[in-house]
Amino acid sequence: MSKSKNIQPKRMCIVCRRKSGKGLLQRYVWNPETATVVLDEQQQMQGRGAYCCTDALCVERFLARRQGWKRAFRLN
Repeated sequence: MSKSKNIQPKRMCIVCRRKSGKGLLQRYVWNPETATVVLDEQQQMQGRGAYCCTDALCVERFLARRQGWKRAFRLN
């Protein structure tokens, strides 16, 4: 069997743990200059990324849980 070139890598929402194609999730990246999380709309920014589905509740929970960012972005 040959692999299809149209297959998207799978990623998992950091909040609800559902797996989806990379293009269906939002990618967030840690910005050390401002000490905040930035939405990476093009999914090409450098640095460790965390994925969140587009569900409004998941996005709200992800952005509100600042302590969870330490693990997600490996901040110590």
